[in-house]
Amino acid sequence: MTPTEILSMFFSVVTALLVAGCGVSSPSGDLSADLGEAPKIKVGVGETIITPTNPVGHSLWGYDRGDNTSTGTHDDLHARSIVVEGENGTAVVMMAVSVLNMREITMDEIRKGVSQKTGIPFENVVVSSTHTHSAPRIGGPDSEYGRFFIERSVESAVKAWESRVPGRIGIESTEVFGLAMNDRRMDHGGVSPDPEAAIIKIEDAAGKLMGVFFNFGAHPSTLDLHNLLITEDWPYYSIRGIKEEIGEDVIVGYFQAAQGDVKVGYTSELSAVGAYMYNVRTFEYAEKKGRIMSEAVLRLLPSIKTSGDMLVDVAYDRFAVPLRSTYPYTHAEALQWQQEASARLAEMEKRVVIYPTNHEELQRWQQEARALAKRGELDNKVGPRTLDKYKVDLWLANQAVDRSKWVEENPNPSPIKMPMQAVRLGSTLFVTFPNEVFTEIGTAVKEQSPFENTFILGVAGGHSGYIATAAEYVEGGYAVNGSPFAPEAEQVIIDSSLELISRVVNDQRTSGK
Repeated sequence: MTPTEILSMFFSVVTALLVAGCGVSSPSGDLSADLGEAPKIKVGVGETIITPTNPVGHSLWGYDRGDNTSTGTHDDLHARSIVVEGENGTAVVMMAVSVLNMREITMDEIRKGVSQKTGIPFENVVVSSTHTHSAPRIGGPDSEYGRFFIERSVESAVKAWESRVPGRIGIESTEVFGLAMNDRRMDHGGVSPDPEAAIIKIEDAAGKLMGVFFNFGAHPSTLDLHNLLITEDWPYYSIRGIKEEIGEDVIVGYFQAAQGDVKVGYTSELSAVGAYMYNVRTFEYAEKKGRIMSEAVLRLLPSIKTSGDMLVDVAYDRFAVPLRSTYPYTHAEALQWQQEASARLAEMEKRVVIYPTNHEELQRWQQEARALAKRGELDNKVGPRTLDKYKVDLWLANQAVDRSKWVEENPNPSPIKMPMQAVRLGSTLFVTFPNEVFTEIGTAVKEQSPFENTFILGVAGGHSGYIATAAEYVEGGYAVNGSPFAPEAEQVIIDSSLELISRVVNDQRTSGK
């Protein structure tokens, strides 16, 4: 060995001793990890692009866009995975995929693929959708895009598994305001019932940052049915903002939480009819919303303490969720509502001068209104926002016609069995929710969980509709009247979550941290 090589080795050893003994930060400036203790767990992260190879011509899921299909890509969709392997060999995959939702059969194909290629048990693979409303319909597992989507999603987990190293994880939370709004309470303030955002920090044994994931309940549906570009919506801008500060080599991802009644500043009813909202349903607005999250993550990230010694455990089961057997309207009443709403809308449309669908048309309407006012002809006109109310009324009537017919044709429906999981990472607990579950059901689980740090991974299996609180069935409206689920479904989700949590608490295989 040459003198130069000896000197180089000497400095390497000294540097390593300083890092281990004094908690010297990694090149990224992270001071949070206790580098004096060798990690007992292994961690890995992986990312793949799941945007269709040819993005043009796909039916986009999330709104009724009629015959309109995708015209291109604004930003790529991704599958992003975290792998954590405990000291006892128990491993879990937590995967987020940038699609609206997926059928259980599609999710199970991803789980099977991951299990076959990594050996991680099927039940230990979590797949949660971000719920972007600007992603292609997946189709079945045998469809062209379905096969591609499954293959690339599995690949993200395999990458995380194969790249796993001894490392540490830290999970803490903060409150984020201004991003999410409760769309069913817009007239009463609209504040989300659950502003909590969890931040997951993953680093290797030397304290180098490998991944950052955030978990928060809010629809990524800033863009409306007029948008035909594929996009992750506001989370894209959150991820970009975080990467700009911590580096492009760090994998950053978003896990949806309980989000059934939370949007970014509009009601589902207005969204359904494609109402024009000035400067709201735009990429610029999505960026403003996304940056709220990235700023919150970056504020908390440096102070999150990580640990390489934590218990890893998973519980999985399928629970029977009841379907509704009653409805607030008979089918005959719904048909009458539909007929009357259609007639009212037709009459109001005659009194609208201009119904704007973009900024230029809005300006034309405002100019025309000034001219009408000057001539004294405004009193008999109807404004576009007023017309939106009549459009919504007809849309709700159409929904009632469909759902009331189903209820009358299925008087005693059998419950739907749905998959749920509980993931324990040390003192933190994650529970998966199927379908689109209302936020307050998530907060009920958090409050009743024995884990102080309990978080929800939403839209993680099944796409049958909204699961609302029983109280919201009194209020009615879009998300409730369109739901196939009974009011009792709320308690089933809460009880099932707590049952799974009890299994990872009481599992005799697990003890300690």
